[in-house]
Amino acid sequence: MKTQTKTVIRAKLLIALCGAAVCYAQENERPAQLLPSVKKLMSHEEFTKAGLTKLSDEEIKALDAWLQKHTLEVAKVATAKAAPEPKDGIVETQVDGTFTGWSGDTVWKMTNGQIWQQAAYAYLYHYAYRPNVLIYRSSGGWKMKVEDEGEEVSVKRVK
Repeated sequence: MKTQTKTVIRAKLLIALCGAAVCYAQENERPAQLLPSVKKLMSHEEFTKAGLTKLSDEEIKALDAWLQKHTLEVAKVATAKAAPEPKDGIVETQVDGTFTGWSGDTVWKMTNGQIWQQAAYAYLYHYAYRPNVLIYRSSGGWKMKVEDEGEEVSVKRVK
């Protein structure tokens, strides 16, 4: 196998390992620095096929340290990009762009990065550009109240 091809395969392997490590950390609610060794994250066959059996124990430890550091960085970036889940059941934001009401399964992108979708059928036409919205938890789920509009709509968070 050409050296360049081996390098590409190893790079893809490391990217896949990072993804697996992030998933492991999230599923087990553990910080990324407590992830197991690459030997435990991969099956024996994957470990062998990737050529990692040629590495010394010190090289494996160095790979584990890099993987854990990189995974933590990836997790921080992913967390920073994701809009936080409202802790007190209230989201104050704006519609990102033109708002024209709702008509059944309308989807709105918000300026905070969240995406919300209409959860129950209702129809309303109301034009506004980047109106303020208040999204709050109610007994039946979530409701959205749009600035200068008397009606509310049931919504669910998509992202």
